Amino acid sequence: MTKYANSYLDELGVAWYAIDPNLSAIASRLKIRLRRQSRWISAGLAVGLPVCAAGILLGVTSIGVGGFSAQWNFITRGIAWVAMSAIIAYALASLLDVRSESNASELSAMIDLAIDRAQKTLSLIAAGFYACVIAAVFGLAGAALRTHADRPPRLSPIIALAILALIALVLFLYRRQVWVKLERYRALRQAVTQ
Repeated sequence: MTKYANSYLDELGVAWYAIDPNLSAIASRLKIRLRRQSRWISAGLAVGLPVCAAGILLGVTSIGVGGFSAQWNFITRGIAWVAMSAIIAYALASLLDVRSESNASELSAMIDLAIDRAQKTLSLIAAGFYACVIAAVFGLAGAALRTHADRPPRLSPIIALAILALIALVLFLYRRQVWVKLERYRALRQAVTQ
């Protein structure tokens, strides 16, 4: 198969490449998309960072209550809340530097901003995967500790694991979409620079 320098190879093995791209149409569409993404990022930060702060506070409180009353399942729950909230807060905070699209006025700067946003989104999705793993491991440990203390949990851990698996599946599917967009932006950047 012939490999083009500015091609994007999709998951079906088809090589896509730009032939004489209409730069004004690309710039106007990309500007609208970046403006919409800026609104979503701002909303995500406005909701996500306070929720993560509340999760850290809840986790610290749970660790304190568990340590004071010697209930180890509260300590594992608190550690999980703190770890998940900190990981997601760190990933959300990385979106702060790509929140505004006002700095990108040229097409190449807009494409670079779109690439940076896609990469930061992939990092946020990876943080979501890590949070699911932490929730599963510490949730099972907490359930085992409660069962060992002759107080089995009311909700079966299998239901919680099924919900976490569903969340991980949604994250996986969204990751594929973001990755495809990232590769298209990279191919577009290569076509524009040539």
